[in-house]
Amino acid sequence: MHFDLFFTVLLAGGISAGLYGFLPISLILTYRISRTIAFVHGGIAALGAILYWIFSLHNDFLPNYIITFSQAQDPKTFGHRPKWEPFPSMLAVVAIGAILAGTYGFIVMSRQLASLTVLTLTIVSLGAMMGMVGVSSLMNVDANVFPDSPFGSGRHKLLPESMTSHQPLLITNNQIFTFLTVVGLSLVLAVFLTRTHTGLVIRALADDQEAGVWCGVKLRAVGTLVYGVSGAIAALAGVLTSITVGANPADMLVFLLDGLAIAIVGGLRSLPLSLIGALLYGLTETALKVGFFGEVSLPVQAVVLYGALLSIIVVVARLRRDTFFLLERQSL
Repeated sequence: MHFDLFFTVLLAGGISAGLYGFLPISLILTYRISRTIAFVHGGIAALGAILYWIFSLHNDFLPNYIITFSQAQDPKTFGHRPKWEPFPSMLAVVAIGAILAGTYGFIVMSRQLASLTVLTLTIVSLGAMMGMVGVSSLMNVDANVFPDSPFGSGRHKLLPESMTSHQPLLITNNQIFTFLTVVGLSLVLAVFLTRTHTGLVIRALADDQEAGVWCGVKLRAVGTLVYGVSGAIAALAGVLTSITVGANPADMLVFLLDGLAIAIVGGLRSLPLSLIGALLYGLTETALKVGFFGEVSLPVQAVVLYGALLSIIVVVARLRRDTFFLLERQSL
């Protein structure tokens, strides 16, 4: 092991964990209200990444059209890229994500559909995700071209070379914003769900949806609100991911599966436990990439990374029966 990389792994892994914390927030919120896995948020994240790419890029050498109907050299196309500034582009994408998810929530949280089995609603959500990913794949984008961050291109030195024995550790404005936003969202949602009337209504529906409806809770209104907020968060996750790894719908599916696995660490109920899972995941991934354990091939990295995540899920599931899992009952 290269212990000279310890501080690099600790800080860079902690910062990168912020990106993995976004989708678990969306998945946990909607699971608590509907008891279904909202795969639709993966589609919203994929579409959000593509839309941000289209809205914000100013490069004149890139294709100026947004939809392609074939893989030919000269495909038929339609539309022009707006070429907005990055920050308004991000706000527009977040608003679109909220509208799409809110509309989906308005439909599936009606009394007629909400009474369907969990499996049926989960399949509906999966279908919605695949539809959005399919639409995203029609967009004429280059996943190897990265859009600019809404927060500038600044880089900041965290560690000097004397503490790393390598290049100084630099983090970007985008990474800082991502990390701070995840922490801020978690705190705001924790207060909202535990200290407000609407939050208590959401928690009541999570415990017993039918009883909540009989007590006069407006299921569709509350469900639309929760889905809308979750969709906005998922779209923001797509924006930040497109800046980091590119606007590739296939990568978004992997990102969704990572987020789902991290959400499962918290039993799809506890946000604090899921954020701990995101932190451990980010630390492990960073350690493997920077060579903390020596040179590790990409296939072995994947096996180690997902094996570690599976081990965390199993360990937490066993501890769930003990007082340690009071975090679940006292949090989101």
